[in-house]
Amino acid sequence: MGISSLFNISRSALFTYQKALNVVSNNIANANNPDYSRQTVVLGTEFPDYRASFTFGTGVRLDKVIRVSNQVTERQIRNTNNNFYSAQKQSLVLGQVESFYSEPSDSGLSSLINQFFNSWNDLSVDPTSSPLRTNVVNSAQRVSEKIENIHDNLIQMKSDMREDAKNMLKSINGLTEQIHSVNKQIYEAGVVGYSPNDLLDKRDALLNQLSQIVNINVTMDKNNVANVSIGGVFAVDGLHRIEFKLGQEDGKLLLQTKDGAANVSVSGGQMEAVFDSFSNKIPSYLNRLDQVANQIFENVNKVHQKGYSSTDPPQSGLDFFSSYENGKLTINEDILNDHNNIAVSKDGSNGNNEIALEIAGIKDLKLDNNLTISENYSNYISDIANDIQTSQQDSDTYGLVLSQLQQQKMQYSGVSTDEEMMNVMKYQKSYDAAAKLINIADQLLETLLNMV
Repeated sequence: MGISSLFNISRSALFTYQKALNVVSNNIANANNPDYSRQTVVLGTEFPDYRASFTFGTGVRLDKVIRVSNQVTERQIRNTNNNFYSAQKQSLVLGQVESFYSEPSDSGLSSLINQFFNSWNDLSVDPTSSPLRTNVVNSAQRVSEKIENIHDNLIQMKSDMREDAKNMLKSINGLTEQIHSVNKQIYEAGVVGYSPNDLLDKRDALLNQLSQIVNINVTMDKNNVANVSIGGVFAVDGLHRIEFKLGQEDGKLLLQTKDGAANVSVSGGQMEAVFDSFSNKIPSYLNRLDQVANQIFENVNKVHQKGYSSTDPPQSGLDFFSSYENGKLTINEDILNDHNNIAVSKDGSNGNNEIALEIAGIKDLKLDNNLTISENYSNYISDIANDIQTSQQDSDTYGLVLSQLQQQKMQYSGVSTDEEMMNVMKYQKSYDAAAKLINIADQLLETLLNMV
């Protein structure tokens, strides 16, 4: 064991602690990076020098750099992402839907329906009044315009949901392509013995983004390559990747493999909310709106046909509304052109108001399911409000769980600048000590040379 061994030991210590300081510096630099996992160094001893019956240490080395990560927590975050982002998106969509109805307000359909039937009650007081007949037509037009406005907005919302789904599809295919690329890099780094810590962080971030859009399942193979399936259908691994496309069947949106061989079971993420809104909720809301409009259309016409107009001669059998189709409740053109065609009298005499009273009474008439038109519409609005409340509660609940999981991840994998600064001082002192050891070895060598 000579002086040269002191130099070798000192040199290995200098290199090792310099690398350790690099790792700590990288941690500090990424302290505010949410996708970064803290890295720690593992130190080991160099292979010892065996001399006769003695064993001499030969220094220190950096064995490996460990990425501090908990895959159980990562998996729980991905699973919770599925539920949270689905509920959040659903709450956002339904909030937009609710705004179409303007309830409760004077411009809401509920108020406009009441105004329409009340206008018939006002007309019954003075059946020959031209202003009151005009008021009936105007109130009917306001009901018609509101129904058409709600219907058109819901149709537009369906169109928007389809565009959202297209954008999400692009994101899914883009993310799986990136995951495939990172998987290959991780495999190649592992083959040559590198620690692909930054690549693993990048892939976890990509998987989290994907889990926000659609439900995924992730397994790791022995080479640390992620095998990802979406809704039970293989998506990507280290060697292969498939693309997906949007399909539509029986009015419902579908996520399919590009070759159409398999349908994906979408049960989480933003795409689930979009699919459910497009395929179920909005069609249901349109159907309920049609029910209310058809009740007005059929019941008003049924009574109006029995009455007589104020024209000369009086006419009977006229419809007040000519049609209801695709959200358009159309008023009879004859009535729009001449308000005297409104049927108020039951016997054809100008002073008779029985038809007006009977139409006004439709407002309180029990119809389907023993409900009035207003009650049926109120239930319709209540169901939308309940859907919003449920999605908001789910969003709040899963949001709290997700926040707790992210805090757990930060506590485990996040960077503590205080702790890292302590490591800086520790490794710096070790580096300084190694440098001093070189000075001592140099002095020993100089003394030995001076003795010659």
